[in-house]
Amino acid sequence: MAVNVTIKSKGLFKKELKIEDVILENMRYGIMDENFRLDENKIGEYTVIFNNNHICRGYEINLKKGEINLSMPLPTSYEDICFFYEYIKTICEKMHTKTFIREEEETTFDNIDSFIESDSKASEGALEKIKENLDNGEYANMYIFGAINPIAIGKKELSRIGNDTKKLGELMHELQSMDVYYAAPRVYKKPDETLFGVYTLTENIPSVLPYKACVFMNNDLKVEEWNIGFVIDGKLFGVISYENFIDSVNKDKEYDTEHFIISLSKKEMKDLLKKYKIEL
Repeated sequence: MAVNVTIKSKGLFKKELKIEDVILENMRYGIMDENFRLDENKIGEYTVIFNNNHICRGYEINLKKGEINLSMPLPTSYEDICFFYEYIKTICEKMHTKTFIREEEETTFDNIDSFIESDSKASEGALEKIKENLDNGEYANMYIFGAINPIAIGKKELSRIGNDTKKLGELMHELQSMDVYYAAPRVYKKPDETLFGVYTLTENIPSVLPYKACVFMNNDLKVEEWNIGFVIDGKLFGVISYENFIDSVNKDKEYDTEHFIISLSKKEMKDLLKKYKIEL
C-alpha cells in the first residue's frame, strides 16, 4: 500500500532534474540492495529519500524532465506523513506550481490536512492488520521495510507500537539510527551444486545478525549449510558454522524480534576459530 504523487513543473523551460535539486537539508538518499539495505548516495530507477532527523520508511523518488514522482509506503509514521506533504509543498514551489497529482487526481495545498488525516488512518489500519495476522498465527513475525534496513515486527514490538503511528516512528528511528552494521549473507554454490551461505563479522564492529540464518525474502533458495566468517585486520581470517557461532556467543542485546547485536574482539574470534574452524 502506498500513496503516489506526481509534481509537474509549470515553468516554460523544463530542465532535467538531478537528485541534488530536490534533496533538502537533513535529507539522505540511496538505493536498496538485494537485502533491502540502503546503499547510500547512489541513484537508481527507484531512489529512496528520507529525513535523517526522523528515519522511518522514507519515500521513493523518480526524476524526469520537468516531473517528479513520489511514493510513500504505508503504514508509516505520523512524522513521515507530515514531512511528505511539507516536502511536496517545497518541491512545488521549486517547480513553480501550486498543484500536484495525488492518486491520479490533481489537487492543491488546501487539501493537505485531510490527506495527512486519511494517510494516518490508513497506517493505523495497516498496523491493526499486522497485529491481527500475528495474533491469529498466520505469521510468526512480519517485516516493515525501513529507509535504511528492514525491521522484523513481532508481538513484543507491536505491544510497544499498538496502532500508534508516532510510536511506530519512534521505534523505526531508534533502530535505524544505531551505529551498527546490518549483516546479510552471501550464498555460494559447491561443486556438487548444493548451496551454502556465509555471514561476515568484522572485529570490534557492532553488527546485527539473525538468531536463525536465512535468505531474506527468498523461500525458493534452498541453502544446505550456514557459516560465519571472521574478518581480522581487514582480512577473512577463518570460518565456523553458524550453528556453533549461535551456540557460543551472547545474544542478549536484542535488535528486533529476529535479530541481535554483537561485537567480538580479535581474541574472541580467534578463540572461536581455534575451537570450531572449518574449511570451505
